[in-house]
Amino acid sequence: MKKKYSTIKLVSLFVGSILTVSCNDSFLDRYPIAEISPENSFKTADDLRLYTNGFYEQLPSIRSIIDADLKTDNVLYSSIPEEQRSHERILPSETGSGGWDWEDLREINLFFDNYQRCTDEAGRDKYEGVARFFRAWFYFDKVKRFGDVPWYETVIQTDDTDLLYKARDSREFVVSKIIQDLEIAVDKLGDERASDQVTRWTALALLSRVCLYEGTFRKYHTELGIQGSDTLLQKAYEAAGRVMDESGYTLYSTGNPDTDYRDLFASTLKEDEVILGRRYSLTLNQMHNVNYYLTSRTQRDIGLTKDLVDSYLQLNGMPFTSKTGYATMEFYDEMQSRDRRLAQTIRSLGYQRIGGTATLLPDFAATMTGYQLCKFLSDETQDGDGASYQDVAFIRYAEVLLNYAEAKAELGIITQDDIDRTIRLIRSRVSMPNLDMTSANQSPDAVLAALYPNVSGSNQGIILEIRRERRIELVMEGFRWDDLVRWKAGKLLEPHFIGMYFPSLGEFDLDGDGAPDLMLYTGTAPSTTAAQSVEIGGVLQLTEGDHGNLIGFKDNTKQFDESRDYLYPLPTGDLLLNENLEQNPNWDK
Repeated sequence: MKKKYSTIKLVSLFVGSILTVSCNDSFLDRYPIAEISPENSFKTADDLRLYTNGFYEQLPSIRSIIDADLKTDNVLYSSIPEEQRSHERILPSETGSGGWDWEDLREINLFFDNYQRCTDEAGRDKYEGVARFFRAWFYFDKVKRFGDVPWYETVIQTDDTDLLYKARDSREFVVSKIIQDLEIAVDKLGDERASDQVTRWTALALLSRVCLYEGTFRKYHTELGIQGSDTLLQKAYEAAGRVMDESGYTLYSTGNPDTDYRDLFASTLKEDEVILGRRYSLTLNQMHNVNYYLTSRTQRDIGLTKDLVDSYLQLNGMPFTSKTGYATMEFYDEMQSRDRRLAQTIRSLGYQRIGGTATLLPDFAATMTGYQLCKFLSDETQDGDGASYQDVAFIRYAEVLLNYAEAKAELGIITQDDIDRTIRLIRSRVSMPNLDMTSANQSPDAVLAALYPNVSGSNQGIILEIRRERRIELVMEGFRWDDLVRWKAGKLLEPHFIGMYFPSLGEFDLDGDGAPDLMLYTGTAPSTTAAQSVEIGGVLQLTEGDHGNLIGFKDNTKQFDESRDYLYPLPTGDLLLNENLEQNPNWDK
């Protein structure tokens, strides 16, 4: 009876668990997947279009994109994520939990089992390409999370016990299948550009992402002994190079370095830069709550960390951390003459909401560090819970440029011309000086070198600077966790993250206008003309007691286990159901 029950339980994950998906974005006409009858569907190109439109629902939401960075050293918020407290992590128990879920794959593989019924060859090729892209997207997420995973390319039936109870395939095999899917998709898809549709350029961009991730993962996780790093890195820059040379994408710019970066994330998709994104709509009532999430005092109090803020260069291109006394500068001084992306990412001096006229300082009731995120915020009319409708990008041309530069740098073949084609363009949007390869390699930044001690060699400096550029350009877009994993930099999650520096308790003039803006105190709140007062003690403290940097959860232990935490554990329920599955290393101790 136990074996029969197990089979039924597993089949529910692979065969019968089809999620009913609501209409969203521009994909308003589609078949209800749960009611598909393969015998009378999949016959025309329009059938395939309607079916594959449902795959776009598998892409992340704007909230999940932002939340992905909450696990990382970019953010301090109102909790310590489980990824930073290894000693307290609990194994998921329920079958199919903890990310070990397969419903989306079943929907994709149902297409592959039936799309050949279509007699329209051109339509069949196009939507095969779309389906292959989404299968690659699905499996890339699984490999990043679990490493080895079972590869399935057909819908599993109730009598497919060999498939139901198979062991995991190696990550090398699965990555090769992901790459194969994407390379076929590149050949099958058209070369039109559409920011909310999968095209050849979407597949090439994802191919560059996958190969860069896996190539660097294998390079830095040498203890795993996985070969093929250089081959993957070559594929990464070749795929990115095709997008650069053939697609016609550019970086969005109106010529205003003080607003262009901000505007990328605050309204509709920018067609010249966004290679794939999701649309939201007030008219169609397809909305989210990002404005409310980032501004409400009842949400997660998201604050960017001082370590991140310190990584932004000075306006002249020199490291901020090269300035004497940078670590103990107060807000007004540290915001002077910085990379313009900083003031378009956090509330800096002179900050105003889009469409607003009031000058706003950080709201210390909505951020734990004082560095309050403003990236993604639209105008104040969208601040209500569920009232926001700005679009979100999943793949931007800027990422492709960064992929190209990093892959070549890791291979040791990057040139100044490569930097000029990539980093220079990204910095030019915000009127920042270009990166000089010779200077970077002759004098690697000491602060960055301390963050990433496993980077060495003649290209150490340029690799470190590309990592800086990636962290800044893509902040809060869901990349930082993956980057820390593939670079084997998980130890950066162990320190307690800190925020603004204050030399004492008392009143502070944050904007330099001569009037107090903030009162820090302990015990009973004193009388003050400052608009904001913050009690120090409890969860939020100062690093040195009566002075120092804002710090949260100072008395809690943080830990990252290098021997296991780069991968997530499999649910114990699935290990019981399938004796051929093995737990990830050191999760069963």
